[in-house]
Amino acid sequence: MPEDSPTRAHSSLQVTTPLGTDALLLQGLDGEEHLSAPFTFLLNLSAKDADFDLSTLVGAPSSVKLIDGDGNERFLHGIVTRANRSGIVCSAELRPWLWLLTLSSGCRIFQNMSLPDIVCQVFTDHGFTDYSQSLTTTYPSVDYCVQYRETAFDFVSRLMEEAGIAYFFQHSADAHRLVLVDDPSGHPACPNITALPFKPLGSAPGWLGDARIESLSVERNVGVTAYQADDYSFETPSTDLKVSTGEGTRQVYEYPGLFLARDAGEQAANRRMQAFEAGITLVSGTSPVRALSAGCTFTISEHPSETLNSTYLLRTVRHTARQNEYTNSFVAQAADVVFRPPRRTPRPVIAGSQTAVVTGSQGQEIWTDQYGRIKVQFHWDQVGQKDENSSCWVRISQNWAGASWGAFTLPRIGQEVVVSFLDGDPDRPLVTGCVYNGDNPVPYTLPDEQTKTTLKSNSSAGGGGSNELRFEDKAGSEEIFVHAQKDLMLTVENDRIQTINHDDTATIKNDRAVTISEGSESLTVSKGDRTIAVETGKETHTVKSTRALTVTGAETHTNDADFTHKVTGNFTLEVDGSITIKAGSSILLDAGGSLTMKSGTNLTATGGTSTTVTAGTGLTLTAGTTAQLTGSASGTIDGGGMLELKGGLVKIN
Repeated sequence: MPEDSPTRAHSSLQVTTPLGTDALLLQGLDGEEHLSAPFTFLLNLSAKDADFDLSTLVGAPSSVKLIDGDGNERFLHGIVTRANRSGIVCSAELRPWLWLLTLSSGCRIFQNMSLPDIVCQVFTDHGFTDYSQSLTTTYPSVDYCVQYRETAFDFVSRLMEEAGIAYFFQHSADAHRLVLVDDPSGHPACPNITALPFKPLGSAPGWLGDARIESLSVERNVGVTAYQADDYSFETPSTDLKVSTGEGTRQVYEYPGLFLARDAGEQAANRRMQAFEAGITLVSGTSPVRALSAGCTFTISEHPSETLNSTYLLRTVRHTARQNEYTNSFVAQAADVVFRPPRRTPRPVIAGSQTAVVTGSQGQEIWTDQYGRIKVQFHWDQVGQKDENSSCWVRISQNWAGASWGAFTLPRIGQEVVVSFLDGDPDRPLVTGCVYNGDNPVPYTLPDEQTKTTLKSNSSAGGGGSNELRFEDKAGSEEIFVHAQKDLMLTVENDRIQTINHDDTATIKNDRAVTISEGSESLTVSKGDRTIAVETGKETHTVKSTRALTVTGAETHTNDADFTHKVTGNFTLEVDGSITIKAGSSILLDAGGSLTMKSGTNLTATGGTSTTVTAGTGLTLTAGTTAQLTGSASGTIDGGGMLELKGGLVKIN
């Protein structure tokens, strides 16, 4: 390099880049930094070599050093996100690594993590570790948080805004660090300065030095005076979750408030109100103090208005620097007022419905909890493993839902379901139905069986069976089909009325039992026959009280084996006509006591060969008028001991 070439050795404005020392000289800088926003610095450069490769510069870290009149150094470090050159004139844009998250978008689910932990997880997953937390609040875990079709930057910005977490950057010669903060105690004082006196230009003779405030103005804004929010928890549906803070008519109301418990709602309401109040009173000013940095505090002194001699938190600092020249403008608020970032980043909205696949633990067919919720994996999920961790527990819309009554169906692992989102919020999915697909076809072949409507289940675990209620609406073949894979249980609390206008056929392959606990049974065959057949086995009738059988026509009993009729009491057989008892062999009438045979007119006993009447002791034959014993051939009356014939007149001929 020629001896008269410019160098940065004695410059108050210096730059360090991957191109090496003095390859680029910084001629000027314009930029701004904000609390809870990425900084941007535009560098005006001159190059030693007009042919240097821009790709070496773009995407690489670089730093700027600002040196004040007292030799104090202020560094601005960042990533070169854009550069252009024309000859030896070059410009470059310096931004934080956080800005690179604007170049990455995706769809991802986080579960059972606090919002700060999710934010830091996103940073780490993108390869960034230059961050720290200065948080005073303990943040609860959220069950479910979705990044949906938004950049990683928008996602983390949205979460920090919802949690009321601010951030700022701390710069050094070779790095810049993002700091998360949620309390005034987390904001450090600007380095290398004490109280800055208010010394406007022209107010004092001579050189005033760099450590001063040159101008200052106060801004007062009309703001929100009250905040109210409400939400709903299905687990405690009767609980009133409405929360409010502040008072007045300038009230902001939000639903849903994104909380499921009242204490969480009160904390959220306070954070929102703090965000509104932080912008009501602001101060703006200008200064040559290079150390002023967004997110840091400083103190103003010697202002004629004593109320302005106070400590402030810098919200915005705009820098303008040239060789040996520097000025800035700033916006600040009272340092003891909590800064909460305003909600600028919109929540993603899913318009309409999507489909997803039901998931669960490996080896299971059904995966649910006590509320009948399921897990699903969305088709857009980049990291899901189709297991029990693929989503939060998702409620299912049923056709009817009451207090332990209604309609209930539970989608199973592998089924495709339709998912809607309450208020379009990706964090609040709701299963509204199921759809068939190529892996899960419809139960019957279509369009061949298009007239069938069915409710058909699948046995679990393993499948292979089903319960089914099917309707066939084909004209002329209408049918209702009920199939129970194992048991069918029917309970009727009062009457059951069944009308069948044609045949009724029941086939039972095992036992059948009918119990009438109280009341009567009536079976009427109005016209036609009734047949009961026991082909193998026995038929037993047990009647514990009386039994009556009335047959208006003929009745025939046919027994192919023995017939025994046993009566423990009396037995009466009454026939209006005649009785015929016919035995192929013999008939035995055996009375344990007496046996009486009585006829209104004649009593005839006839034996084809002989008739024997035997008495163990005595035999008496008595006739009211005449008794006659006749043998057509011969007759014998024989008394083994003595034979006595006695009458008023006895004739023996």
